[in-house]
Amino acid sequence: MKVLYFITKSEQGGAQTHVAQLATYLTSRGHEVTIMSAPGGWLEQQAKKNNVKFYPNAFLGNTANPFRLLRSSSEFLKAVKEFQPDLVACHSTIAGLLGRFTLRNRIPTVFTAHGWAFTQGAPFYRRLFIKPLEKLAGLFCEKIICVSQNDLQLAQRLKIAPSNKLTVVYNGIDIPTLIPKKQSKDILDIFFVGRIALPKEPIKLIRAYLQLPKELQQRARLTIIGTGPQEGKLYDFVKKNSIQNKVTLTGSTPRKKVLELLDKQADLFVLISNWEGFPYTILEAMSFGIPVIASDIGGVREALQNKAGILIPKGNLDKLVNALSTLIQNRELREQMGEAGKKIAEQDFSVQIMCDKTMKVYESILFHKTHDS
Repeated sequence: MKVLYFITKSEQGGAQTHVAQLATYLTSRGHEVTIMSAPGGWLEQQAKKNNVKFYPNAFLGNTANPFRLLRSSSEFLKAVKEFQPDLVACHSTIAGLLGRFTLRNRIPTVFTAHGWAFTQGAPFYRRLFIKPLEKLAGLFCEKIICVSQNDLQLAQRLKIAPSNKLTVVYNGIDIPTLIPKKQSKDILDIFFVGRIALPKEPIKLIRAYLQLPKELQQRARLTIIGTGPQEGKLYDFVKKNSIQNKVTLTGSTPRKKVLELLDKQADLFVLISNWEGFPYTILEAMSFGIPVIASDIGGVREALQNKAGILIPKGNLDKLVNALSTLIQNRELREQMGEAGKKIAEQDFSVQIMCDKTMKVYESILFHKTHDS
């Protein structure tokens, strides 16, 4: 099987991790894989590291510029002509739309929606613009893989595609084999990992932290890992409130180092966001036995089942303050939630499960195409 992955950005992120995992899985089983994305990011580095061919597309990006879209489409067709894939798998909104409209399913095409761009909480004009485009693009693919039941139900409700084209495959992570129990500490480490840009809201976490009683602030500190266009605003907020000794901003951090910090240092993981698909960072925290506080959006509720964490209504600062206060003070509850999360990650969200299910989708499409022709 020859599979071409087409994804908008190469920067480190959940969708890129997903593509890298699938590329590794397929190549290890003797299949041919190539990736096209914007050049110069984490995904390109991973492709080269794993001897996967990478086509840089300098015109790809989150843009509606018609010139760039046309040039992106032209570069994409060149890669398709050269590689001659049996199947094309599109990821992320722009590449997903561009890939499907360019090919129009002349080659069997799959689109993976890593959270719909028209989901509740996303900017109004984006939702207004993207929804009809996704409905039209839904005609030009064999399957749409949703990364959560929430996304599948949203697609069904809005009639983005017929139900028989929609399926769910949860994101998957590498499960740590052995996690030593964290020692009791005088000061708890609360972690936030994510791109410093919408939909993430790390400043809201800091605001909640500052509303805690002084005694609880002294028992916890924050580490915020990530980079992005709002990084300067975040640094300014920390400096303005004179909390550099309480809040550590790491900036851009290699993925391996992030996982190492979660494993060895984090006692509590918080993800506050306006919208999401199915965040990898929550699954990774759960796999290390770390209790989670997260906004109740997208597929987050499906991850934090069986009391693996605390869900916060979107935008509710008081509830976030209460959740932080509860978990800072209650070690036993933290341990119970951490253990529950670890079991859930092992049973439901391993990378092996994700890749096996995705492979079955690919094989089913090619099987039916072969027997229909």
